[in-house]
Amino acid sequence: MSTDTNDIPKTIAGIDTLYYFYETNDSYDDLYLDILNQIDETKSKFEKKYLNYENKDIRIAINNQSFIFNGKAQGFYWFSQIDGYLKISFKDYTTNKGLNDIQVQFSAVGIYTLGLKALIKYTDDLLTGFITGHKPLTRVDLNIFIQSDLSWIDKSMFVARKRSYISIFKEIASKHKLETIYVGKKPFLLRIYNKRVELENSNKKEMMFEYFLTNGITPLKDIFNIEFEMHRDYFKSFQIDTVDDLLSRAELLFKDCLSAIRLVDLSTIKDSTLNSKNKNRATTHKLWQDINNSYKLKDFLSIDSPLEKIKRKSYLYTIEKAMQEQLTLARKAYVHNIIIDEQFYSEVLSVFNKFTTYKIITKKEFDTLYKKRVLKPAELNDLDLERYMKRLELDMSDDTFSQKGLESIIDNFVTASSELKKRGIYYEEKTVF
Repeated sequence: MSTDTNDIPKTIAGIDTLYYFYETNDSYDDLYLDILNQIDETKSKFEKKYLNYENKDIRIAINNQSFIFNGKAQGFYWFSQIDGYLKISFKDYTTNKGLNDIQVQFSAVGIYTLGLKALIKYTDDLLTGFITGHKPLTRVDLNIFIQSDLSWIDKSMFVARKRSYISIFKEIASKHKLETIYVGKKPFLLRIYNKRVELENSNKKEMMFEYFLTNGITPLKDIFNIEFEMHRDYFKSFQIDTVDDLLSRAELLFKDCLSAIRLVDLSTIKDSTLNSKNKNRATTHKLWQDINNSYKLKDFLSIDSPLEKIKRKSYLYTIEKAMQEQLTLARKAYVHNIIIDEQFYSEVLSVFNKFTTYKIITKKEFDTLYKKRVLKPAELNDLDLERYMKRLELDMSDDTFSQKGLESIIDNFVTASSELKKRGIYYEEKTVF
């Protein structure tokens, strides 16, 4: 890309990541104890049958919505919403009283699928009866996607309002072409990276491609993301304390970020020796000026999803609910003199296996088929499909595979991930707190 082009590339402004707390009321202890009880009950079901289990096998319901247990970290019990829309954590209300009781983390899956305002409304509704409405902000990433090749940028082109903002640089390049540049450090840093390259082997690829196409960006051409990550110590100086504060001032905050870490046009400096004083006199690069003019959040914040549809999809179907349905069927069968016994269910299972593509296989059969690499994702039931993806995930980190073998494993993982998504199930490769 020429650095002096007059063309203004297509952009999409947004909020890429949002972390915040919920202030709770006096009823929170009921919610917390209910969550602990659900965890213990699920564990006991596995233990009674002498079955091994992992955190992700434990699911709980909050206001009839299903969540997967991620584990405990820093005193909080962490959960992922079953569709991957958000992470939420709860702490013991009697300990660490300097922190609020509930933390929430929104990232790409929820934000770009539902829209930020719908996601906040969904979470507010989820916790109705246990929160006050006050939402202290802890982290936000403000970003803008740009349909352009920005690999010409390098660290010499940045100046900062404060030395601490620009004290750390990190560049990642492939074949002498920039892919990622980091400027600064927490609580305030800038990232510029090739989004299209990042998505090549990502399970978010389809979702993000759909988002780009909907907003007029072509996924097959270069897309870079310019993103400012800010933590509480930074944005509180702008009197931004809550989520509501952020939504009303995000545009002004982003434009201030462009001023705090500035991309400059080095050709406007006459002095032959480049130093911090000379660079500060350089003119702000046209790219930075275009981005400043382009960062508008009206369209981004207007994206909304019907919450009832989301809630129905995430509804937790439990063993207890399944038993209630079976009791209803048993009563109906009794009235019509149909005997419900072991033979009846054996025949049902036989018919199920005959007409469904999702065959029920034993663990031994699974292990044998996986070793022979003949498993077909579309023919696996949900549990075996997740087990298959876990095996592939482990193999991807195995250094003994050849490059060709590793590429095959990655292709299989992408195919399996796509199949799981078709069934409305979210598979999380790793949990990051």
